[in-house]
Amino acid sequence: MNEEPFDAAAAYRWSLSAEDRARLPYYDALVNALSEAEIGRTLLEEARPEQRNPMLVLAALHYGALCGDPVLAPLYDAIGALAPGEFASRIASRLEERPDLVRRQLHRATQTNEPGRSAVLAAVLRVLKARDVDDIHLIDVGTSMGLNLYPDLYRVNVHDPSDPSVLVIHDLNGTVRSGNLPTVHQRIGIDLNPLDPDQPDDVRWLEACLWPEEPHRNARFHSILEQMRQWPRAIRLKGPAVQLIDEAVSSCSPNATPVIFHSWVAAYFTPAEQREFRARVMRHVEAGAIWIYFEHPKSVPGLDPPPSATDSPRKGGSQIVVSEAGAEPASWGWAHAHGRWIALTPPPD
Repeated sequence: MNEEPFDAAAAYRWSLSAEDRARLPYYDALVNALSEAEIGRTLLEEARPEQRNPMLVLAALHYGALCGDPVLAPLYDAIGALAPGEFASRIASRLEERPDLVRRQLHRATQTNEPGRSAVLAAVLRVLKARDVDDIHLIDVGTSMGLNLYPDLYRVNVHDPSDPSVLVIHDLNGTVRSGNLPTVHQRIGIDLNPLDPDQPDDVRWLEACLWPEEPHRNARFHSILEQMRQWPRAIRLKGPAVQLIDEAVSSCSPNATPVIFHSWVAAYFTPAEQREFRARVMRHVEAGAIWIYFEHPKSVPGLDPPPSATDSPRKGGSQIVVSEAGAEPASWGWAHAHGRWIALTPPPD
């Protein structure tokens, strides 16, 4: 059966959830403008199939601004002063003049290393700790710069803090437990292209992947980078997760439970890769590992996500799925893709 042809305009239109469109009027206007511009559609079609994500084009434009493009840099600096429609139309015009600003970055991948996801991961790990999972090795698939390998070291709050490094998450149903997390003995990250916090261009690319309408995320990113220099070093494995997951798990000492984690990573696998990844991970689960992921279920059919007793409380939520030995994969609720909110509903022990 032939696959449906890629629809770049539709990809732009669906790239932001309704919740994010309401919060981000400038990016809302920009994805609409790019969906209507021939050059916007053409550039997205030129990206590798697994990276035909409008966020790659948005990041490449932001990267151009951060690198000092004489047109883009002032436009991004003026967010909040310009009307969203004017911002979007002027960027689309610049792209018509200089498509190479994006074309030169199409070899990259969207690697939004959103530490807010650690707040969701921490909530799940607290439940597991209450169920006597005391010691773990954490394996982060799609680790990027490794910011989500430290859920035990972040501080989490439900209100906006003055400290930019504190993760803020809104608990929609009041079921997030307090308490300690399991002890993390080993931290392993897997990525096709792990990013190095000591490389300025890697840091700039991650900045570009952040949404410029959320300056607090940029401040938090840099605050966390400073703290990471004092945190335990992680092991980094470079290559496809399907090929490296066995190596990562086998490298873990038997004194703790391997916990395999990913969020909005398997969505970029092909369906065949998703099926193979699931088969490999489930063999490790059967041997005692735990598998935690937050993905949109329609984006990961090859993972065979379990049915959920409830719908996402907000459109576009990521399903929280946990797999443990001796049990079928279970839905533990929903979360915002970047960890802005959580509705945790773990099944009874």
